Amino acid sequence: MIKNYQKKINGIFPILYTFFNKDNSIDYKLMREQILLIENQGSQGVACLGLATEVNKLSFREKTKIIELVSSTVSTKLPKAVTIQSKNLNEYKKMINVAKSNNADWLILQPLVSKNTTDEDCLNFFKKLMPLTKNTLTGIQNAKEYIGVGLSAKDIIDLYSQYDNFRAIKGEASSFLIQQEIKKYPKDLIVFNGRGGQEIVDNFRVGCKGIVPCLDGADKFIKIYKFFKKNRIKSAEKEYKNILPYIIFIMQSIDSLICYGKRVCAFRMGVKNVYDRKPFLSPTDYGITKTKNIAKSLGYF
Repeated sequence: MIKNYQKKINGIFPILYTFFNKDNSIDYKLMREQILLIENQGSQGVACLGLATEVNKLSFREKTKIIELVSSTVSTKLPKAVTIQSKNLNEYKKMINVAKSNNADWLILQPLVSKNTTDEDCLNFFKKLMPLTKNTLTGIQNAKEYIGVGLSAKDIIDLYSQYDNFRAIKGEASSFLIQQEIKKYPKDLIVFNGRGGQEIVDNFRVGCKGIVPCLDGADKFIKIYKFFKKNRIKSAEKEYKNILPYIIFIMQSIDSLICYGKRVCAFRMGVKNVYDRKPFLSPTDYGITKTKNIAKSLGYF
């Protein structure tokens, strides 16, 4: 049984963007700088290889190097969440081993999705992987709104009952929907939400233990989380209202997040040029101007 996971897995776990060089390779120097910023801001954890990391565009070797970079850069005290996503079952198994060997604290399984994948296929796929995650806290990314398939509360309880390390999941749902899900779950199943920090205060209010945003606004989310933990709800809501227009602009879609959210992050880091790996949403001149204004308003890291 996984011990003390409830103390470790809570709060703000910023997830990495993938920064590229002009030649389409990954800029690992900039990636390391991003990881250090996440830790130095006082985040409760760090995450990698999710949708915002453009995991579907990365090779197995690139994913491995990012996991290794996170492991070697952050202190052992900072919990590390690794999303597991690959092109086939064999690669999933290898990626689980890579994450475990690099001391991942929380594995988040993404389903293997094709054109005809069903919710039942997802459940069966997760059941093939779960025995390999033994002794490591594991959950799923239940993002039906973004991926198109996902698990019901009944399916999640099924996994919870069968595997004693299935104790923390990441959702992508509105507060009123995720509240209804949380009501059906066992009390010790930790639920995180994503959606770029949308409804962050309400997420905490309905029972979410944390969120997985990106670095661009992570410092503001950490502030909100600390206000909430101190029961300073009005201060938390005021801080959220201040950044809500930026969240709305960035979170129009996953493509928009990668295009503009990454640029807000880069500009706040003092990086002038951002290079994209295909396929990608091309930024408009207006979008770039607005992105720079957002970065200026939020301030440099």
